[in-house]
Amino acid sequence: MGITLTNVSYTYQAGTPFEGRALFDITTTIESGSYTAFIGHTGSGKSTIMQLLNGLNLPTSGTVFVDDQFELTSESKNKEIKPLRKKVGLVFQFPESQIFDETVLKDVAFGPQNFGVSSEEAQAIAKEKLRLVGLDEALFEKNPFDLSGGQLRRVAIAGILAMEPEVLVLDEPTAGLDPKGRKELMSLFKQLHETGLTIVLVTHLMDDVADYADAVRVLEKGQLVLAGSPKDVFQQVDFLEEKQLGVPKITKLAYGLKQKGYPFESLPITIEEFVKEVGRG
Repeated sequence: MGITLTNVSYTYQAGTPFEGRALFDITTTIESGSYTAFIGHTGSGKSTIMQLLNGLNLPTSGTVFVDDQFELTSESKNKEIKPLRKKVGLVFQFPESQIFDETVLKDVAFGPQNFGVSSEEAQAIAKEKLRLVGLDEALFEKNPFDLSGGQLRRVAIAGILAMEPEVLVLDEPTAGLDPKGRKELMSLFKQLHETGLTIVLVTHLMDDVADYADAVRVLEKGQLVLAGSPKDVFQQVDFLEEKQLGVPKITKLAYGLKQKGYPFESLPITIEEFVKEVGRG
């Protein structure tokens, strides 16, 4: 399920004294089945784009095309957008803030029921997704707010997955987690991608981009300034350092070695690539 943004601009609080332009004439495609990362500083427009992908925001101008089935413009109506939100699931930076029901199971089952699925079927889906995100059945009847932060985040993600989306949009999904929790969640998203789910990720962690993504979009002040594969984008070390975005740690090391004369054919972006390149040398 691919998504194309064509000449998309977005202005917050348009027509008021607080008007602010967030996106400027963005044209790009998120390929079906891809794992696409969006990187850029706070305020570059990343979260704004994420909220356009499932109609939470509508473009001020331009069009968002989703799978040749939906066209989102400034004129789109809510009844047209609702089916899209089942196909494109959005996980916010702190998704646990979306949790509200009295038990874990009820909270995850709420979404499917809201789209007309029977209570019994919704609970079956909820159990399946809770197991998928690694939560023990002993927690299903617990109050969500009795869980740890990492468990609570998994409940929130299970709630999005219960809608059975074709695209999963992740806006800094590991923010605030310890390294173990972050690694576990990123592994989960990798598994989901391997089942055919299209993943869209916003992150400040360049190593995660190198390890998991197959496409990168770089935003600056609401404009798309660079796009390509992680391998191609992370060759632009000087450009990314100038933008204070950085590159994966191993790429920075290799770049320093290259400046001292080591003959890298191309800068490695993962440890595996580094070992291979050095072995070749």
